[in-house]
Amino acid sequence: MRRAALSFVIAMIAAAFGTAQPFGTLRAASSASEGQGQQPPATSSAGQATPPAQGRGGGGGRGPQVISPQVNPDKTVTLRFRAPNAKSVELIGEIEGKPSYPMTKEEATGIWSVTIGPLSHDVYNYQFRVDAVNGQGGVIAMDPQNPSVKLGFGGFPSASMFEIPGDGLEFDDAKDVPHGTVRLETYHSKAIGAPRTLWIYTPPGYERGSTRYPVFYLLHGAGNIDSSWMLTGRANYIMDNLIAEGKARPMILVNPLGYARQGVGTGPDRAQDMAPQGGGRGTPPAPGTPAAQPGGLFGQDLLEDVIPYVEKNLRTLTGADNRALGGLSMGGGQTIAVGFTHPDTFHYLVIMSAGAQNAETTYADFFRPDVANKKLKLLWMGIGKDDQLTGVGAKALDEALTKANIKHTFVVGEGRHEWVVWRHHLHDVAPRLFKSTPANAPHDPARTRMSLP
Repeated sequence: MRRAALSFVIAMIAAAFGTAQPFGTLRAASSASEGQGQQPPATSSAGQATPPAQGRGGGGGRGPQVISPQVNPDKTVTLRFRAPNAKSVELIGEIEGKPSYPMTKEEATGIWSVTIGPLSHDVYNYQFRVDAVNGQGGVIAMDPQNPSVKLGFGGFPSASMFEIPGDGLEFDDAKDVPHGTVRLETYHSKAIGAPRTLWIYTPPGYERGSTRYPVFYLLHGAGNIDSSWMLTGRANYIMDNLIAEGKARPMILVNPLGYARQGVGTGPDRAQDMAPQGGGRGTPPAPGTPAAQPGGLFGQDLLEDVIPYVEKNLRTLTGADNRALGGLSMGGGQTIAVGFTHPDTFHYLVIMSAGAQNAETTYADFFRPDVANKKLKLLWMGIGKDDQLTGVGAKALDEALTKANIKHTFVVGEGRHEWVVWRHHLHDVAPRLFKSTPANAPHDPARTRMSLP
């Protein structure tokens, strides 16, 4: 398998994480690339003349600096945005479940600012909304001072990110432990008829040894892309830390693109990929549409193209006992659709912030206890208690599984429909994968209900 380092991958990492942080090793199997650029602001930057110890600033000598984000010692954070001609600016994002935070303008500089918190440790997404009326309309902007970026897709625009530190390095930070390798692989999908990409994590020591590993096929949600679990979810650091602590078995993670379309940045866009129903840039396809539903082309690509490619080109352990399938939101729906119909392919299923109505009818064969209970080693579901997007569906699926006496674990924790929840989900479930005995908790024959701190 031939690989060449790609300069665009380095640029993406720099854009996503700012300064040169360790990210394992980045490799690629193709020279396909997508440049990630940022439009320069129409007005010059401005802000405080003396930058604080934490935060990022800019200005290039064209005006006073804007420092944003500024993470303060008391775990509050100050966000700033220069828009001298704006009538209003709001902070929006995945922060404490609030729809927006009004910002205050300093007339002398044209800088809008707001301080929020204190916040608990985590990585938060945010944007600025300019000149909206009653929360509607306006322009959504990223923070031009902040190179830490959550890439978006379709109707979900990209966002900026900041991290509130914990008491020392946390479970999703890059600690001084052996690091795995993050690589970008390009393959040709026969199902979709186009080149596509996979983001793949291999555990520490993979390249120097001959050991074979189990594989966790981990799917993103709507508005994300194949790189999202690594660049936004920090899946590689989470796994590095769990493996170093002896809490998780070393494994390979595979992140495919969840839309039935050509890979992002692999060549000129095809006409069919630009239409909303094709998973193009208009609106990401929702579960149930032909483009996104695993019963269609995505599932065919996963089963007939992705898995054979991975098992041919990486040192994997084969067989259903060595394959896990999981995902968040849309990816959780895809996990249900593919996993419930292929219990002989995956013996571990992980459903994050997703569910299904009438699953016992849609997947009648799976709901026979002699199928699910005998074949699956783990069926794990997690949801934030304040998730108003998929919470109803998750509860319905839990109730259907319980009624059918299908063993499963259902975790209801803090949070909403956001990355703050899904990083914790991966950290919690990875130690339960690829165990020699069934990982569903034994004290309840049907399910386990938990609450996360």
